[in-house]
Amino acid sequence: MKSLMQKLNNNRGYSMIEVFIAMVVLSIVLLGMAGLINITVTINRNSAEKTVAITLAQDKMEETITKGYSNISSTNQTLTEAYAAMPNYLTYKRITEIKINKPDKDIKLITVDVYWNNDNRQVRLQSLISNSGLD
Repeated sequence: MKSLMQKLNNNRGYSMIEVFIAMVVLSIVLLGMAGLINITVTINRNSAEKTVAITLAQDKMEETITKGYSNISSTNQTLTEAYAAMPNYLTYKRITEIKINKPDKDIKLITVDVYWNNDNRQVRLQSLISNSGLD
């Protein structure tokens, strides 16, 4: 039978090298995850900004179309809402352009462009409205 002292000496712990290697591996994994979190936050922010821009463009398009053909300008027109001009959307710029007889007679082409991030990002919506005589 082995003595109690010999049994205690056989129970070895982790060496400093094993602990160091484990810490290095854990650090590499955590740094990789931190990079993924940064990318995810950036993608989510870009998606939120684009959603706001699309909503602003849709709102303006609906507002213009709701007026009806005869109540929309009868000449080519461009309306610019500069940065800081729209309450609650200070970092967005919206340009609405109406072209008469484009692409054909009695048709108006409506284009709404929304810009953000100092004009580096853009959303464009286009629609046609015709003179159907129902206005």
